[in-house]
Amino acid sequence: MILLGILGLLWLPAIALTISQAVKPNFARSWFIAIAGASLAWLGTFFLRLYLPMEVELIRWLPDSLYHTAIAFRIDYINWHYIVAILALCIAVILTDSSRASTNTTPTNWAAALALTGLNLISVMSRGPLTMAIAWAITDLVELSFMLNLLRNSGGTGKVTNVYGVRLISTFVLVAATAIGWQVTAGLDFTQIPPTASLLFLIAAGLRLGVLPLNFPMQNALESNRGIDLLLRFSPVVSALVLIAHLPSEILVLNQSLVSVISILTVLAALYASAMWLTRADANEGRPYWIVALSAFALQSALNGEPEHSRVWGLALLLTGGVLFLFDPPIRRIRFIPLLGLIGLLGIPYTLAASGWSALLGEGVSLAGIVMIICHAMLVGGYLRYILEADSAVTGLEKYARITYPLGLILIIQTMLVLNLVGWPDVLTIGVWWGSLVSIGLVLAGAFLTKKFNFQLTGDGFKTKFPFYRLGHQVLNVLRVVFSLDWIYAITRWIFARLSDIAGFFRQVLEGEAGVLWSLFFLLMMAILIYTQVGQP
Repeated sequence: MILLGILGLLWLPAIALTISQAVKPNFARSWFIAIAGASLAWLGTFFLRLYLPMEVELIRWLPDSLYHTAIAFRIDYINWHYIVAILALCIAVILTDSSRASTNTTPTNWAAALALTGLNLISVMSRGPLTMAIAWAITDLVELSFMLNLLRNSGGTGKVTNVYGVRLISTFVLVAATAIGWQVTAGLDFTQIPPTASLLFLIAAGLRLGVLPLNFPMQNALESNRGIDLLLRFSPVVSALVLIAHLPSEILVLNQSLVSVISILTVLAALYASAMWLTRADANEGRPYWIVALSAFALQSALNGEPEHSRVWGLALLLTGGVLFLFDPPIRRIRFIPLLGLIGLLGIPYTLAASGWSALLGEGVSLAGIVMIICHAMLVGGYLRYILEADSAVTGLEKYARITYPLGLILIIQTMLVLNLVGWPDVLTIGVWWGSLVSIGLVLAGAFLTKKFNFQLTGDGFKTKFPFYRLGHQVLNVLRVVFSLDWIYAITRWIFARLSDIAGFFRQVLEGEAGVLWSLFFLLMMAILIYTQVGQP
């Protein structure tokens, strides 16, 4: 019942906010209802920590002899910290959103944030893949309806169709993987995934994350609503990260050639996304690349046989990224707060990300491990650049906003510190200490060279001073086009366009002046065919 109570603390206030705004709008009352519901739900998750693992069964299909599964939730050490992170982001969004006088801040946005967070929790708490597939379908349908309604007059529906088409394919792959798993264990849950189906589950997660193939999410769709946009972008990501963490460690016993191909594609996706993240104009423009790069880290961890440790990079994606993306406006006086967010990314010993290095690098020193360290350094370098370039000197914040705005960022930092202590058993570890040392060394070397030669990572300065820039730019574009499979989308659209032209030609013929004659001709031809095949009656 505690699990259902957490969902009620999100959805009931969302309903109350909607009714309140329709009957008697009040900004302060609505804000209090939203922040109270989200905060109580967040605190309730720490109470659940005392009873892990915990299960709740909602619906069991009957008869049991035919249906061996149920719609059920489960919280354990694999997904509990993701639940805490999602709720912390929801609270932070409400706190920081109310501080932005330049945006369209309304209680309706807070109600949407609460409702969307509740839908995310359904996916994260799913006990089995069937429940997760249903949650994916519902979440995608809600988000697609919202995005199409938002972009109906902006001409951006083509990109939306591609993105959600790939997500639909990922749901079908998840169902197919479930069917294969049921051949081994009927009605399996995430604790019973067989190695024979694990690679297909991994591909389903990679499709949803935008890594396999490269498929970057919509960008700047809600530029005037930075907080809600962040929750929308993280919505499909978090459930896929949970799916990766649930995979068995025996994934490498499968077809080695296929695993190697997927690993190469994952490393290339991480390298491309990290390089693009480092060279964007601002953090908001680079957000899709941040998501893809750290999602590739999680996939590579699973391919190296340590899927449980992928949660480290998933939490870095959500929490460290959440601090940076909610740091808007980027006020210079408080930029030390998002700098603390690096605690969840650097991976220095006895921090939250320390255990992720062994999973990311695999056994021994390999080319893939070296590339991943370089990617990590570029992610850290870009994070530092976006914070240190903050030059806003906003002085017109309301008095309450001077408290709520930094409080929202501090809450995410506090969540990192708490998870660093109680996230899962043996969370405090030294890890592969030299991985973080090399990454930090690369960041310092890059900062020194940038300062010495006055490199500018954006604008024409970088193009003129960086050797072989044009060649590197062309190589990156070729990799993006090939591995994103945009050419497949283009060919598919061309085929459908030609079929539409053919259908349009026949429609014009049948609807023209000689349409009746053509109709009689086709009827005569059909009668002749039927007569020759069946014979005379």
